[in-house]
Order: sequence, then C-alpha cells, then structure tokens
Amino acid sequence: MTTTATVAPSRSVLLRTGVIAAAGALPIAGQLYVVLPLTAEIRGLSGHTNSTAALSSTVFALVYAAGILALGPLADRFGARRLMVASAGATAAVTLLAAFAPSAPWFLLGRAAQGLAAAAFTPATLAYIARTAPSSARVPLNTAAIGAGLASAVVGQVVAQLIAPLAGITGVFVVFAVAAAVAAVAARTLLPSDTAPADDRPSAGAVHRAIPGLLMRPRLVLLYCTGLTFLSALVALYTALGADGRWPSATLLILRASSLPAVVVAGLITLRLSAAPPRARILAAVGIAVTGALLCATAQTLTVGIGLFAVIGAIALAAPSVVAEVTRLGAPAIGAAASLYTVAIFGGASLGAPLAAALGNGLGTVALGSAAVLALGGLTSAIATRT
Repeated sequence: MTTTATVAPSRSVLLRTGVIAAAGALPIAGQLYVVLPLTAEIRGLSGHTNSTAALSSTVFALVYAAGILALGPLADRFGARRLMVASAGATAAVTLLAAFAPSAPWFLLGRAAQGLAAAAFTPATLAYIARTAPSSARVPLNTAAIGAGLASAVVGQVVAQLIAPLAGITGVFVVFAVAAAVAAVAARTLLPSDTAPADDRPSAGAVHRAIPGLLMRPRLVLLYCTGLTFLSALVALYTALGADGRWPSATLLILRASSLPAVVVAGLITLRLSAAPPRARILAAVGIAVTGALLCATAQTLTVGIGLFAVIGAIALAAPSVVAEVTRLGAPAIGAAASLYTVAIFGGASLGAPLAAALGNGLGTVALGSAAVLALGGLTSAIATRT
C-alpha cells in the first residue's frame, strides 16, 4: 500500500500544512472545552436539569472517543486530507445546528453529533503529516497540530467566556462553526491530496482489522501508555488548581492562561531540536514535566505558575515526538496507529479529574501524584525507544 508521497513537498506546502493543522485544531478539538464556561447559559435552556451542563461535556467526550476509533482509521482507506475536510465540514454543520438548539435535550443531541463529527480531525491530521511530510519535518508539524490541541483547552474557554455575555450559546457556537468551516475550505483548497491509487487502498474493514494487530506490538503499546499519562496529569493539575480553594478567580484565570505561551515556546524549541534523537527529546521533555509538577506541589502562586508553564510546555515538546514514533512503528496502518494514540491522549484527559479526586483534590498531593504519573510515562517511553 502506498502511504507516503513520492515527491517531497515544498517548504510552502509544509508551512500550509502546519498552519491548517493548528488553525483547525483550535475550533475542532476546542469543542471539548467550549461548554465549560457556559454553565449559566446552559441552565437557561428549556428542559434543562442539574446534570445538563456536565452531560454536555460527557456526551461529547464519549462519542468523540468512540468516533476516533470508528472514523480515524478510514484515513488509510479514503485519504487523510479527505477525512480532515469531511470532519471539519461536518463539525461546522452540526455546530451551527447546535447553536440554535431549542431545548436542553436537543442541545445534548447536538453535542453528541459534534463529538462524532470532530473525532476524525486529529487522527486524520497526524496521518496526513506522517504520509506527506519528510521525516525531518514531522516533529515540528506534529507540534503544530498537538500544541494547538493543547492550546484549545485554554483558547476555547477564553473565547466562550468573552462571547457568551454578549451573544450567549448561539454566538459562541456560530463563531466556532465558522472557524471549522474555514478550516475545511483551507484543507480542501490548499493541501495536496494524499489518496493512494484505487487498486492500492485497503478496504474499510481492513483498516479496522489492523487495530488488534497494532495492539500486539509491545513498543506501540508502551508509547500509547506514555500518551495516556500526558493529559491525565495536566487535567488533574488544573482540576486541583480550581478545587484547592486558596486562590481568587482572577488569580486562577492568570494561572491558567499564563501557561498558554509555553506551547509557542515548545514549538520554537522543537524547530531547533528536530535533528535530536526521538528518545532524547521525549525523555528530556518528560523530565521537565515531572519537575514542573513537583514545583506545583509547593502550592505557592509563583512556583505554581512556573510549574504549569513547564508541564504544558514539556508535554507540547514530548507528544509530537511520541506521535512520530507511533506512526513510524504503525506503518502501513498509519491512520489506525494515529487513531489509537489520539484515543490514548483523550482517554488520559478523562482520567485527570478522577485522579485528582482520588488524591483529595489538594494541589500539593495531586501535583506529587501527577509527577509520579508523568515519570511512569517516561519509563514506558524509555523502554519503547531503546535500541
């Protein structure tokens, strides 16, 4: 099966790939977080219950995870760019419909539809990068895609918080729908196709049958375990930060937002370290993340800010290198391999709040636990990448 472009893309094509990957991830992956500041607006929907606001996140996340496994591997059948365009376009359409949901039940149905539509974008993007970019460019491009996904957790909430007082849920969702539509058009018109010849494509059944085989490869499974630790630790830290109760809301907003530039810094560092061995990049970044989590354990405002900056920056450094190894080891089932990694990442995110609760929601204890989780991820990556 042909999975790699035969002609190296130009620098301008690589630049467009990175920009579209990042710009698309912000409104599409950001759908997971956009409802978090909208609790009051959701309670204004007819037919709402006390659990509607929480369910609006849960139903999206559950369908999103299932959709990644169902739709992501189809990049190997239909082409990654096609799947990117279809996912972004469908996300725009269902987000626009959800913007005008007449009641809470319809809104929750719209959230489920958003989860399904958005699910394919990240694995398709990672598969597209793996197929079309030379090996030297994959880590920087993965950094753009994954870094934007991390940044969407902050950007999505901030944008929603700014728009909601003026235009409510409808205004927030219309803005995100337009942004997703722009990403679909940009991917369709500005990115070269990666579709293999018709006689060289696996069947739709074959791309899903590749999943059990990938899970039988020990190095891949260890790298998926590494991915599982990243957002579980980060979400646990952010959960404890809010639940700890020692900081006013204005300080919390600053602490949360101040880590956003770390994604940009990580991208700049990645450009300079792209020639370094993957093992060295991953282990160094995980070491920085562990150190950042330990700084958070002091529960002092300045050191917590520095610690969060270090953790999110280190994850933005490590995750793209892990993805590059996953897609390399998963070939030729690149779409399926990227899908499993995406499930691991977001599966870890769903474990963050329970981890914080199990550790008592105190920032000091949760930070120590998060450091241990990240160190475990470093151990599994060290084993997976040893020669």
